[in-house]
Amino acid sequence: MTYLDWAATAPPDPEVLDEQRRTALSFPGNPSSRHEAGAAARAALEAARTRLARALRLSAKGVHFVSGGSEADAIPLLALLRKKNPGSIVVSSIEHAAVYEQARVLERLGWKLREVPPDPDGRVSPDKVAEAVAPDTALVACMAVNNETGATQPVREIAAAVRLTAKGRIPRFHVDAVQALGKIELGGDGFGADSLAFSAHKIGGPRGTGVLWLRSPVEPLQSGGGQEGGIRPGTENLPGDAAFALAAEKAVAGLQAAREGAEALEDALLEGLKAIPDATPLPLSRVPRDSRWSPWIVSFALPGLAGETAVRALSDSGFAVSTGSACSSASRERRVLDSMGVDRELSFSALRASFGPESTRAELDAFLEAVASIYRRFKA
Repeated sequence: MTYLDWAATAPPDPEVLDEQRRTALSFPGNPSSRHEAGAAARAALEAARTRLARALRLSAKGVHFVSGGSEADAIPLLALLRKKNPGSIVVSSIEHAAVYEQARVLERLGWKLREVPPDPDGRVSPDKVAEAVAPDTALVACMAVNNETGATQPVREIAAAVRLTAKGRIPRFHVDAVQALGKIELGGDGFGADSLAFSAHKIGGPRGTGVLWLRSPVEPLQSGGGQEGGIRPGTENLPGDAAFALAAEKAVAGLQAAREGAEALEDALLEGLKAIPDATPLPLSRVPRDSRWSPWIVSFALPGLAGETAVRALSDSGFAVSTGSACSSASRERRVLDSMGVDRELSFSALRASFGPESTRAELDAFLEAVASIYRRFKA
């Protein structure tokens, strides 16, 4: 199987898995226990926190280990339910379901939800976000890199625009940075956000481990044993957290070389699609090596062939791709593409190919041949 679905999950890095196993065997104690084994586990946990913060170029105080990107997204949104009087929230309409569906929960519970659609290129305008902010807006959310189209969002500019135009109290700004870690420079300022979500399994780390970084504390909806500063109660996943720290170090250290490889594959894929009659990049303005898009994620359409059919046919031919977000794979709705104004025929036939450090040009060439062959056979 040629794996071209890295945006859904990255194959685990053996060295990272070794770190997870070593940590589990070396530190069997609960980090909250008062005995010597617990103290050793606590020290190892804090060492992992420090390492991860250094890789992210963020404060260790703000690093809170959670179960993954979805929980990291949910905590700051659902914390709003602690407020006595519902206000409004502003989210981009291209958010991952981890943000978008939590926003819908808040809406059902009395909060006003304002969605900001992207431009046709899949990017959200800072001015449009600022225009949506009202005096009662408590939170604004916009992801750093879209998981379906690869569109990189001007999150720093959005943060600045929100702060400049906010009337009254400045809303909290949350950024889902799951597809950004190891792909784009974080810059050391956290994109100007108040909270950031990260996930280990997108960069070769273990599943079930993530980080919520907070510039300032929130009062979470759930409570329990007080772990992670009260932000995420429950026994800490020390082996997973230590493995995440190593995965982040490796991803950040290898970012430039990995990006050059991804750009070469992006070039080849977009150029190869030109040779397949009617194959269409999404968005239509997509061009190689343009900073508006992450080179690791390329969306394209095969008009007349349902995306789900193409995915199954490609899988039978030995290639793993998707129609979009793995978390929404059971839905026929193409919310992200629809919000961009993509024609329904194109969104219905859309596919997403995503690369990783181990992806090769030979794999991509074989993939393009398979796409062309399948399209000729199955096109309506």
